[in-house]
Amino acid sequence: MARGGESLEPEPLQALRQILFTGMPEGPEAVVEAVTAADLAEEALDLLRSARRDGADPVVVKAVAAKLEPLAARAQVKREAGWQLDTQRTAIRVAYAKDGPALDFDDGDLHALFLQAFRLEGFRLALDLGKRPRPMLRVELPLPAGAGGLSEWLELSLRKEPAESAEAMMARLNARLPEGLSIHAWEPHAPYASPLGELALAAHWRWTCPRGLAEGARARATAFLAAPEWIWEKGGKVEGRKQAKQLDLRPLVTELRWEGDTLYGTTSLAGAEATNPLKVLAAVLGLEPSDLRGLLRCSLSFRADPRLAQAERFEPKLKNMYEDAVLLAGGSNITLVEDDDDEPIRLGGPD
Repeated sequence: MARGGESLEPEPLQALRQILFTGMPEGPEAVVEAVTAADLAEEALDLLRSARRDGADPVVVKAVAAKLEPLAARAQVKREAGWQLDTQRTAIRVAYAKDGPALDFDDGDLHALFLQAFRLEGFRLALDLGKRPRPMLRVELPLPAGAGGLSEWLELSLRKEPAESAEAMMARLNARLPEGLSIHAWEPHAPYASPLGELALAAHWRWTCPRGLAEGARARATAFLAAPEWIWEKGGKVEGRKQAKQLDLRPLVTELRWEGDTLYGTTSLAGAEATNPLKVLAAVLGLEPSDLRGLLRCSLSFRADPRLAQAERFEPKLKNMYEDAVLLAGGSNITLVEDDDDEPIRLGGPD
């Protein structure tokens, strides 16, 4: 991740990171004073938590934490008090591709890699309102290890709107990311917009079948499309107890078609139970999930966001999805309108 050059992380955090892993030549007061003066107390405390897991010197971590925790707590109270009036925070959607050498990354890996890239490039992510505030970056509709995607999405919030162009920022981040991951779209959006995971209707897939498996896979696909139901037993919990669950895959997999040895398919995401696409298609085709390594999600279809259609009902001070959720849960007069007749919106490259 350092291949993009020197770290652009704020200097007080770089200094803190250095002493956590190399030892503190003197008391923690100087480094704590520096991070506090730069309004980075909460970020520094989050760094301490991750440093514990990464093998930092526990004596140094304890000494810094003792000084930093009350300062971070005060900073958190102040930030939360001004949350609704914060006009600088900005919400962003980032589209990226995951393929080739990046196939083995899962959503946890991706979250860590993108956080690292943003940190090294000096982007200051906004923190959430949790008990232990975390950077506001989420991998939407995550893919399992072994599957790739051409138009995957991150949703994040930055403390301030960047002055650079989207092209410049994407180029900087791509220089940091490992091979196989690349950002290709940067889209600011309304802070009250629905998360993409709530708007997804369908995923569109492509898989090149090895010749030795093609004949059997075609026969199974034909049988699947002709069947009124296709029951698959998957592991899970039933009434709180771990056991096999039965799931009908027929309404979940809505399209299968072949072009030579390449299979194209569509799976429903609207109200569907979260399932591993490698396991689902393997169950349909009579294969092992590992046989489908390289399955590629070409694009996603989304319904129109009802919140955007009612933007005038949101107070101008609302700056993110969290606040919107609080209003809705609290019985506000915002009414969501769903129109199932809307044409799906497809994001991503051609199949």
